[in-house]
Amino acid sequence: MSTIDLDRWLQHLREHLPIAKEGRDPEGVHQVRVAVRRLRVWLRLAGLRVLEDDLAWLVRSAGEVRDLEVLLLNNHLPEAFRRWAASRLKEARAAFVPLLDSPRLAGLLQALANLPPLDEAPAQTRLKRFVRQVERKAEEWQQEGGLERLHALRRALRRLRYAREWLGQDSQRIKQLQEVFGRVGDLSFTLRYLAAYEAAGGRGAAAYKRQLEAQLQGALEAAREAWQTHQANLG
Repeated sequence: MSTIDLDRWLQHLREHLPIAKEGRDPEGVHQVRVAVRRLRVWLRLAGLRVLEDDLAWLVRSAGEVRDLEVLLLNNHLPEAFRRWAASRLKEARAAFVPLLDSPRLAGLLQALANLPPLDEAPAQTRLKRFVRQVERKAEEWQQEGGLERLHALRRALRRLRYAREWLGQDSQRIKQLQEVFGRVGDLSFTLRYLAAYEAAGGRGAAAYKRQLEAQLQGALEAAREAWQTHQANLG
């Protein structure tokens, strides 16, 4: 029986943890999160729930750092907003970096290394669950609308893509959808941080906010069109 081990992405995680800790290259935190998410999908394909909470903890712990690093890559931020975001990133990294030397992370890495390969045949069967989840999330988005429903669909698409890639299947159409949906995600979290900046007393970003809101509406329309184009080819 054919098997699939997780060594490639466990090694990817190990290689990028020091880069994430150093903090000079935003790809460090990004690739840590990518590796962890792929490993979580591997566990689901294996029918395992062990280590799920620990992997979710690591992704969640890196979330604000990643968001703010992406935000600061934008060259069009109002300067005062940029300074506020940089200060908040410094605080987020101060909370995140110590976790990279924690016993919990060391134990997680060791436990992952001890897992046996998954059997490909039952994993192929479990792939259907990922497809059904995308279908459910899409139906909820189409019925209810809203950014949260779209983000949930985007996450389900990412899990389906990773599952297909673990099994050596093509995922190009899913990746194309992710890219379109990702534009919505980038704009919405920028607006969320802009709201936090304003709540903290920040000023001078009203015109920028209107621009983002207009871009978000365009991105939402593009997401709806992309879904109509690609939805029939995801199974």
